[in-house]
Amino acid sequence: MAKIVSRMTVSRIIGSLLLLLAVLPLSAETWFVRQDGGTRYSARVHGGQCDGKADAPYPGKGVNQHCAFSSAQYLYLDGTYGISKWVIAGGDTVVIRGCAALPGEQNPAPPDCRIGYGNAMNKAGLCFGVENCSIPPPPSGTVAHPTKILGGCAYGTYTCNPVIGYPYTKDNLAQIYGGFGLFEVLDLAGSRYVDIEGLEITSHNGKCTRLGIPQYPTGCYAGFPWSDYSNVGISFSNTSSNILLQDVYIHGFTGHGIYGPIGGPVALNRVSIDFNAFAGWNFDDGHSTPDAPGSTITASFVRMEGNGCLEEYPIVHKQFPALRCWDSESGGFGDSWSGQDTKLDSFICDHCVMAYNTKDGFIGPHTMIHYLKITNSESYGNMGQQWKWGNAPGGTTIFENNLTVGNCRRMAEPIPGANSGFNRNLSLFCRAAGDIFSFYGARNSTVLFADNTTVGYSATTFDLNCQAPNDCSSAKFIFRNNIVLGFLNPRYSTGEVPGLFYLGDHSVNVSTDHDLFFDLRSKPCPYFGHTDLICTSPELVNQPPSTLSSESELDHFNFYPLVGSPAVGHGVPVSGVTKDYFGATRPIPPTVGAVEPRR
Repeated sequence: MAKIVSRMTVSRIIGSLLLLLAVLPLSAETWFVRQDGGTRYSARVHGGQCDGKADAPYPGKGVNQHCAFSSAQYLYLDGTYGISKWVIAGGDTVVIRGCAALPGEQNPAPPDCRIGYGNAMNKAGLCFGVENCSIPPPPSGTVAHPTKILGGCAYGTYTCNPVIGYPYTKDNLAQIYGGFGLFEVLDLAGSRYVDIEGLEITSHNGKCTRLGIPQYPTGCYAGFPWSDYSNVGISFSNTSSNILLQDVYIHGFTGHGIYGPIGGPVALNRVSIDFNAFAGWNFDDGHSTPDAPGSTITASFVRMEGNGCLEEYPIVHKQFPALRCWDSESGGFGDSWSGQDTKLDSFICDHCVMAYNTKDGFIGPHTMIHYLKITNSESYGNMGQQWKWGNAPGGTTIFENNLTVGNCRRMAEPIPGANSGFNRNLSLFCRAAGDIFSFYGARNSTVLFADNTTVGYSATTFDLNCQAPNDCSSAKFIFRNNIVLGFLNPRYSTGEVPGLFYLGDHSVNVSTDHDLFFDLRSKPCPYFGHTDLICTSPELVNQPPSTLSSESELDHFNFYPLVGSPAVGHGVPVSGVTKDYFGATRPIPPTVGAVEPRR
């Protein structure tokens, strides 16, 4: 007798099959782009040389051969008028090793891969008749099988070696670049579960700007014949989610390195976003579109430098390749992370560096963050606040093991390795009262500020406020194991050493313990009356004199305390902080500040 299978069993089998299908890759293809590849074969272009499915050069004859494409644009264009559609499917992998120039391409730069129109008349290349010509949103993958857009170094044996910081070095990332009025190089609007790895995303411009007063060296011409510029590296939308950027270097755009809000988790690992003329990452898409619920950013080893500046091309001043910089008084902007009036569930920043941006170093008070954790990070030389954020009601902020230099006038003077005219249009130094930190708490929120070293001359060190007036009596502002060292800068308009705390809302309550505060005009030790506070010099290695003679004296600041410093052994253990900023083990009791002494 045949065995009878119950309806419940059948339902369970169908459910299991559906679950299996949900985690299987939508496709299993790998596509290749090489400088020695061929043109794309498609159902509309029968003369195409390669199918793009082999990591091999075009053999020299025949059509539809098993070989790589010669241009990244063949991944979504086949040269047919008005057609822009990915050849790949969700879950596929793309490997870009390099590109050949397309016929009629102006200013070719192989093996770097041009994206967009090929010449100033928008006639050469593959995208004729396509409105935008950017790389369109990649098809979404799944949690188990994301769609991958990789430079060659990220495929097979992983060899990507991005340079996080300057001097600029042409590394082994595959370069894709936009031009001739391209809005963005890569559009991620609506894409989910997509990994971008091993790419340098840029524009070969350096000849024109879309902002700045006066424009230098000239304004970009948006019409025939087009100037060879691009405005944005990567664009997001509030439907973009589960995106990974790893070993990615974004620089040299007339607008933003990254543009737009997000729609879920985004991770950045070893990413540098530098010398973009408007901002590093501008979350405001111009329509005040909020980030979607569940939006999070997890950033590790991320650098944002020189935003607000038009980058040179070719890069000559490799230490600081700014052609000209602008602030919001000269038709520019200059934030690194630039928030908007929206919310993020969490923002985790570990080993982040924000330096020499023409506005604020961190995300600003317009983005309410429920859980913010900043660790092992640096901010210095920015023209506004070095750190600035907003806390959501019931939220938590943890700021640990960080180094900060409050030198908001640094870009007023020459920077070693920069061209002499980069700062000619800058004037808004120390904007918004010149605070080093400006952030607010909220009802039932907690801020733990622990094991940090902060030095500088700005008017106020900590400008503390509340999201709603008189609503922070339930909030906690805890300062523990911190060094704050003030300096007097005769060129700075206040003519005084910094204040320590400015309470913008009288409901804010601050508790301090095991801190070292020195050369501050508010005289914190008598004010707070705590015996565990130190108000003598931290005795740091090569510590500059208390009155500065030039901005450069705080460059490359040595945060190490001398072995005999009063900060050594004065701290108390903080849960989870077992290493100092440089990775040295924290003894018990630890040293106050972010750095243990060299032994």
